[in-house]
Amino acid sequence: MRSILLLLAVGLLFSGDSFTAEARAEATHQLRIATLAPRQSSLGEVYHNLKIEMRKRTNGAVNMKMYYGGVAGDEITVVRKMRVGQLDGALITSTGLSALVRQVLVMEAPGLIRSYPELDAVREDLAPQFEAMFDKAGYRLVAWGDAGKTRIFSTQKIFGPTDLQKVRPWVWRDSATMRAFIKASGANGVLLNLPEVYSGLQTGIIDTIIASSVGVLAFQWHTKLKTMAKQAGGIVTGAFVIRNEHLATLPQEARDYLDEVSGETEEIFRVEGRKLDDEAAQTLAKRLKVINLFRAQRQWEEVQFAARESLVGRMYSRSLLNRVQEILKK
Repeated sequence: MRSILLLLAVGLLFSGDSFTAEARAEATHQLRIATLAPRQSSLGEVYHNLKIEMRKRTNGAVNMKMYYGGVAGDEITVVRKMRVGQLDGALITSTGLSALVRQVLVMEAPGLIRSYPELDAVREDLAPQFEAMFDKAGYRLVAWGDAGKTRIFSTQKIFGPTDLQKVRPWVWRDSATMRAFIKASGANGVLLNLPEVYSGLQTGIIDTIIASSVGVLAFQWHTKLKTMAKQAGGIVTGAFVIRNEHLATLPQEARDYLDEVSGETEEIFRVEGRKLDDEAAQTLAKRLKVINLFRAQRQWEEVQFAARESLVGRMYSRSLLNRVQEILKK
């Protein structure tokens, strides 16, 4: 359970359900949850343990069926399936969350939040506001999580924005912040969905990735890359959400358990998630050439400023952006 909130990022491949036929027969409620994390991974094991614990807490009444490795579709597809009742919840990153509450992207506005203490301060201050937004959209925000710090990975040496213009960076088709950043840098991004990235690197359609270390390592993208940025440009946020309509049908024991996950253990989840990404970054630094972006820091900051300004009024309001900046000043 320690890393239930490492949503992000991560994974592609396997779907499985190890409940016995007897346990299935006993279950009177289904809780269908989708995640990008593969079953055969440390994250997949965490989610599997969550499923087992849910069964124990409800005396077998709730069968928490996990759809691992993106088999339920990319995050936008998962959101669509939740809306029509084909899925009950998901562990998703800001890309999927923003399809429910677009203002959540303010926490990933390029160059705005750079450290975990900053993210904690912003999320603590805005938690009631965001929880109300998700509730209005019809979802319970069970718990927040992080999916690591974003860095530039490439087959080339990327020192400044002008270097980014000479390569073929991947742009997640559904990520508004990634599109804004690439556009502001003057680069020509290649729109691909998450499952297409590895093959894109293999064929040379793309040669540059902006993602978290834990995601790059889990997807094995690093095997097709040569360099990584020393500095991080932001933090990928995520959350565990469940449809309110379905949540109301679950036994009280199940809802109590989800309350426990939301409250007492969220701090542990954050600590473990960050630790996992830091370990991934250290592993990648031994395999890839680390590029220091310090000399072009001002140019990167100009690109980040232009990118986050371009999102005002489309993804988040000026007042919300100003509020985050006020929190960060403290």
